[in-house]
Amino acid sequence: MKALSIGRLVYDINLVLEEYPVEDSKQSTKEVISCSGGSANIIAYSLGKWNMESYISGVIGYDETGNTIKKNMEENKVLTDYLEVNYDIKTPTSYILINKKNNSRTTISTHVNDFNIKKYDYDTSMDCIIVDGYEYNASVYAFNKYSNAITILNAKTPHNGLLDFFKYVKYVVCSSDVAEAMTGMKLDFNAPITLANVYKKIVDKYPHITLFITVEGKGTIYAVNNEIKVLATMKTDIVDKTGARDIFVAMVGYGITNGYDFDTTIRLATIAESMSKKTIGSTLSIPLLSDVIKYYESKFGPIKIKKEGKNVETTQEPVQQQNIQESTNVSSENNDAPST
Repeated sequence: MKALSIGRLVYDINLVLEEYPVEDSKQSTKEVISCSGGSANIIAYSLGKWNMESYISGVIGYDETGNTIKKNMEENKVLTDYLEVNYDIKTPTSYILINKKNNSRTTISTHVNDFNIKKYDYDTSMDCIIVDGYEYNASVYAFNKYSNAITILNAKTPHNGLLDFFKYVKYVVCSSDVAEAMTGMKLDFNAPITLANVYKKIVDKYPHITLFITVEGKGTIYAVNNEIKVLATMKTDIVDKTGARDIFVAMVGYGITNGYDFDTTIRLATIAESMSKKTIGSTLSIPLLSDVIKYYESKFGPIKIKKEGKNVETTQEPVQQQNIQESTNVSSENNDAPST
C-alpha cells in the first residue's frame, strides 16, 4: 500500500524543564531532544514505520535544519521523491517547553514563511492521501489525480481556507476546536445531545464525508450505520503529547486503507495515540505496529478485516447504548492504558 502525506514541515527542539520558567529568570536543562516534526511529517513517519510505502510532499529550506529533516526522513522509511527544497526560505523550527512538574507543553514556533509547494506533479499511484489543510493546490491536484484513493483531511486548527478542503476529501479527522468553530456550538460530554448535534450539523453540511471528531482528553466521536458513537481516550501517564493526535490520524489512514472497520480502526488509533504519549518527541514516539496490534488483540481478539464503506457494520461486540434522542444513539466505551 502506498500513502502520500502533504503539508508543512517543521523541526522540533524539545526542552525538558523541571517547571515552567518564571519571567526574567534563568533556567538550564540537560534534556534537549530534537526531531523532525509537523503533522504531515509525523503521519509520513508513522505510515513508513508501519510498513506502508510512505511518501512526503512538503517544502524545506536550503539550510542545515532542512538537510537534517530530509536525512531523518530517509533514515525512517519516508520516501522523499516529492520533497521540495526552497532556496529562499528558512526551515521553520518549533521550540517545545515540556514542564515535568505538570506535563504541560508550550510551543514557540519561528515564523512560518508564506510559501507553498510548487512541484506537485506526482507520478506514483497512491492508495491513501492525508493532508494537513494548508497546501491547497498540491492537495487538490492529488485528490483529482488519485480519485479512487482514500483521502483524509487532518483538520487540526481552525484557519482561513480549511473548509475548502472538506468538499474534496472522503474522510475528515476533525479536532474539537475545528468542530466547535464550524458549528458555533460546544461539545459537552456531560450533555451527550451536544455531541450528536455538533456531529450531525457538520455531516449535514458535508454529507459526502465520513467524520471523526477528536476531543483531547475525552475521546473520539464517530458513526457506524447512522449510530453516533464515542470511544473514550485511554488513561495513561502522559510524558509528552506532541504529535499524539497526528499519530492517531495516521492510524486512521492505515486502518481504513487496509480494510478495517471503523470500530477497529478507531480503537487501533486510540491505542497508538496513548502509547505515543509515553515518549518525548513527536516522530520519536511513534509506537511499533506490532505493539499496537498486540494490545488490541489482548482486549478485543484477532482483528477482522471487513470491506470499508460509509456505513460499516461493526464486527466487534456491541458496546453499551445510551439514547439521547429519537434517531440518534451515543455509545461510549472506556479504555485502560496500554502497557508498553
